[in-house]
Amino acid sequence: MSDTNLRSYRFSLQDYSTSERLEAWQAQYSVAEFSLTSPFDAAVDYEFEGYTLGNISVGKWAYRQEPNSGIPLTYMLDRSVPRIRRDGLDNYSFNLRTGGAVHGEIDGRSLSVQPGEILMVDQARPYRREIEAGDAITLLVARDMLPNLPTHIHGTIFRGGISQLLDDYLRSLLGKIGSITPLEALHAEQATLSLVKAMLSPTTQDVASARNELLSTLYVKIKEYIRRNLESPELSPDLICKEIGISRSSLYRLFEQDGGVANYIRKRRLLAIHRALMSPDSSRHRIGDLAYRYGFNSNTQLSRAFKQEFGHAPSETREAAERAQHLSTTKRIDADYSGWLAQMR
Repeated sequence: MSDTNLRSYRFSLQDYSTSERLEAWQAQYSVAEFSLTSPFDAAVDYEFEGYTLGNISVGKWAYRQEPNSGIPLTYMLDRSVPRIRRDGLDNYSFNLRTGGAVHGEIDGRSLSVQPGEILMVDQARPYRREIEAGDAITLLVARDMLPNLPTHIHGTIFRGGISQLLDDYLRSLLGKIGSITPLEALHAEQATLSLVKAMLSPTTQDVASARNELLSTLYVKIKEYIRRNLESPELSPDLICKEIGISRSSLYRLFEQDGGVANYIRKRRLLAIHRALMSPDSSRHRIGDLAYRYGFNSNTQLSRAFKQEFGHAPSETREAAERAQHLSTTKRIDADYSGWLAQMR
């Protein structure tokens, strides 16, 4: 995403009848397998309000429970490899706790996140988290904005120092975000990214020698060029080298971590087709037309590549979208938290 027009999403349990609240809440979490680990009290309110500014999204959770009402609400989120393959989310998530807590396991390591701490998660990798409901801020950053991070960053917990500045800044931003101008939104995006990079700098020192700042900037520039030209039949490594002014060997080195530049282009095209088939007006998109638009020679070629990437056929994706749309219509679930997350693919 390159524009800075604010897009917002809001969810509150109190918008639904008592009998609908649990189902409505569960519908927010198609990003992970959701299960309660404590009794559900329909009197509580769990509210989320989120905004997307260009390549970042920021939102706040507010949890309200009656005083002396007993055990706090807890739930489990299990993001598995099959789910990752299905939704294609490709961003980093920063969860800033004010209340409640997070316990779980990432890459075989146990974790415990308390108020005042920030948990960083790679949405393209599995995790299992039990969350004790409480106020929190969620920040999403597109992967392209933080290139070349080491794999062990997944599940890192930050506390104190720059992380506290980031926390304070995001709280201030959320207090004013509904009234800022597009130009102010651009500055807010840049300021947020600067604070995130400052917080990460101690973690990324071990890879600084391998990727200097110029190559990182070039990497982002090439990915933006690919995004703008996904539908062009001329898009190829040779064309990128010519238009960007980079040698083939340098291009291949830059995209080595992505399985090669051709593989990256193919994956972005498949994700674009996936989004089209999952959209509310998916019935307007013929699968054959999408195949031709994004450089596949036939429906068969697209279906084979699509199933390899997401684990199911394009037609099954459309059917899932139609079922979700039906649920939205019959249960008054206008949007979901996972949809907000998916804006950052």
